[in-house]
Amino acid sequence: MPDTVGDMVTVDLPTGQLVLRGVAPARVAQLCDFAARANPKRGFLIVSKVLGRHLPAAPHAMRAAADALAVQIPGGLAEPVLFCGMAETATGLAQSVWAAWRVRNPGCASAYIQSSRQIAPGARVLCRFEEGHSHAASHMVQVSADIEPTLAAARSLVIVDDECSTGSTFVEAAEALVAALPQIEAVHCASLTDWSAGGFLTRMPRPAATHALIAGTLEWTPGAGQAAAILAPAAGRHGTAPASGMRSRTGLLAPEAAHRAPIVAAPEERVLVLGDGEHAYEALRIAEDLAAQGAITAVQSITRTPALIGHAMQSVTMLADAYGSGATCHVYNLLAHEPDRIVVASEISGGQAQALARWLSDEGSSAVVELARCRYGPQP
Repeated sequence: MPDTVGDMVTVDLPTGQLVLRGVAPARVAQLCDFAARANPKRGFLIVSKVLGRHLPAAPHAMRAAADALAVQIPGGLAEPVLFCGMAETATGLAQSVWAAWRVRNPGCASAYIQSSRQIAPGARVLCRFEEGHSHAASHMVQVSADIEPTLAAARSLVIVDDECSTGSTFVEAAEALVAALPQIEAVHCASLTDWSAGGFLTRMPRPAATHALIAGTLEWTPGAGQAAAILAPAAGRHGTAPASGMRSRTGLLAPEAAHRAPIVAAPEERVLVLGDGEHAYEALRIAEDLAAQGAITAVQSITRTPALIGHAMQSVTMLADAYGSGATCHVYNLLAHEPDRIVVASEISGGQAQALARWLSDEGSSAVVELARCRYGPQP
C-alpha cells in the first residue's frame, strides 16, 4: 500500500521508489493505483482506475472522467479544433473527451485523429514521432482523404494522453503535428494525471496549456529491478490494421460506432468488455449498451504494456498480437470484475477469445468468452 503524509504519496516498487508531491492522497487513491513495469526506460506504471485498460472500470466512471477533462478544455478555441489521441493507451479516452467536448461546444468545427502502431492500408502518413520511454513502436499519425480539408484548416490542437510525466511525449507529438500543420496557432495538452508542473510548456512549438484531473510532481528513484528489465525484441514492430478497421485511425469528423451484431445481456449478468489495443472506444460503447440492459459491466483492454505482477497487477494473461506485429500482448486482472462473461471487442480476429478461454479454464473460471467482431466504414 502507498504511504501518505500530508500532500505526498510514496510507493515502493520492485523497480524503485515513486514519490508524488502536491497531491490530495484521497483523490490519488480514487483515480490511481500503481505497478512496476518491465521496462528499462521507466520502471513504474501509474495505473488509472477510470481508463478501462489495466483495471476494470465501470463505463459511467470512464465517461465521467472524460467529461471532467473535457470541461477543462476551453470553448471558443480557434476553429477548426483538431483532437489527437495517443496510442495505444489513450485512444478510447481521447475519443470520449472529444465526444464530450463536442456536446459542450455544439456548432464548433472539430475533427479527431490519433497516433497508431498499426499500419492503415491506403492512408497517408501525416507525421511520425517517438516516445522516449515507450515499450512499443514509434507513433504514426495516418490520415484519409476525407479528413484532409479540415486538417489543412485546423487552428487549434488538443492532444489527449492518459498520463503526463515529464511532458516530453506531448512535445514530440506537438512538434511533429505542427511541422505537418504549420497553421496551428495553439496547443492544449489533456491527461488524467499530470506530474510535469508545466515544465515542458516552454518547449512546445506553439503557445500551450495543460489540463488534468490530478496535477502534482513526481520523483522516481530507479532500483536494481529496473536496470535488469529487458524489453521483448518484437515490442517495437508495427502491425497491420484490417481494411474494415476503425476510422479513428485515419481521422474522424464525428464520433464513430462499429457495425456489429447485437449483443444481449441478462439483468445482473456480470460482463467484462475487452478492447483490443488501440481499438478501445467501441468496448466502452458495448459496455454502455449492456449496462442499459441491466448487466453489471466493466471495461478493460488487451495491451502491449509490459508490467510486473504485484501491486495493481494481480494476474496476467499473455497472448499474441492479433495485428501481426509479433509483440506480446497482455490482459491484466482478467477476473477482477468477477465476470460471468467476457466480450472481446475487436476489429480483427486473431485467436484472442481462444487464448483467454484457455487461461480461464486453467484458472478454474467458468466465464464464457466471445468475440464481437467490429467493422467500420460502409456496410458490405
